[in-house]
Amino acid sequence: MAEEMNQLDALELRCLALAACGRSRQDVCETDIPMERIDKALDGAMRKLQPGNLAEAIFRAARLELIS
Repeated sequence: MAEEMNQLDALELRCLALAACGRSRQDVCETDIPMERIDKALDGAMRKLQPGNLAEAIFRAARLELIS
């Protein structure tokens, strides 16, 4: 699992970082990222980090210093 966490791609990290700032999926979609890509990126991050929910995924990514 640790290897997968380090393999989060740039979009997965960006979506997690935006979510950490309180942005919803809809808010992120209003940037330059289509909703389909946001959903796929967050699903990928959730699969790799194996959290119970999005808040835990954000916490794990921050704790691993993948996002700030």
